[in-house]
Amino acid sequence: MGVRICMRLVAITLLTLVGLVSVASADQNRPGRLITLDNREIVFDSITERDTVKGWWNGSALTVPMKTVSEVTFFEAPKVDYSIIGNDIKTGTMGLTRASDGKQFVLQDAFMPADCNCSYITYTYKNPFTGETLQANAAIDGLQRIVFEDGAR
Repeated sequence: MGVRICMRLVAITLLTLVGLVSVASADQNRPGRLITLDNREIVFDSITERDTVKGWWNGSALTVPMKTVSEVTFFEAPKVDYSIIGNDIKTGTMGLTRASDGKQFVLQDAFMPADCNCSYITYTYKNPFTGETLQANAAIDGLQRIVFEDGAR
């Protein structure tokens, strides 16, 4: 009897862990496109270390989870405004499209915090010939938009 209860607890724990890991990995693998200032499209599988956008909306500080955004539009070239612990922060005016209903919001002095050099976005992509996952950087001040596939209509 005790063995059955123990086995059930182990099974429930494992199923819970598998569920949590799959949800966490789903949030990290969000494919889309980076649109550069010269209208080039860079296809990516995921953007690393950029899970929020921070800025000011209607005079109030706002933190927006990236998973709730279908598109980010850079209305002006972000500029290096200040440094946090040696990382340059590029802020500017950003438009965010809410994924749930497509409503657009404009944030002032907005930035995408990361534990890295904040003047670049690091993204992953797949080599179409080998399937190997690779990593590259794109300068934030060279981007027009970030469009996520799950938000494209």
